[in-house]
Amino acid sequence: MIEVEHTAHSERPRAEVWGTLSDLENWHEWGPWKRTELEDDIRTMVSERRKLHGKQYVMKERVTALVPEERFEYDLLSGLPIKNYHGIVTLTDADDGGTDIHWAAKFDPPWRIVGGLWRGAMLKVVSDVSDALAKA
Repeated sequence: MIEVEHTAHSERPRAEVWGTLSDLENWHEWGPWKRTELEDDIRTMVSERRKLHGKQYVMKERVTALVPEERFEYDLLSGLPIKNYHGIVTLTDADDGGTDIHWAAKFDPPWRIVGGLWRGAMLKVVSDVSDALAKA
């Protein structure tokens, strides 16, 4: 099991950050996706990033928890070769009146020998997305 995490800081109050985070169909407005769609608890996201052969990543996620102004949890169902991916985004009040965004994920790599590569790649994604949310 590989674990990655990153904490970003937003100057906005937690209620505002939560409004952006919990608007699950509009993550394409601030994150690295061309399109996001929600049907029941399954979200489809089309990434701006492309695979080596040029096709876009299309990921499906299941929303597993939405605790208002506190926590969002999700599982990746498809779109990447990693397994057992679970992500948790936690919002906390910062001393300056803003919000700290802690994004953590754990997953199994497709092959143990390339675990370090996947750890680095997923850490970059988690960092980029949490930083984008902080700026949104």
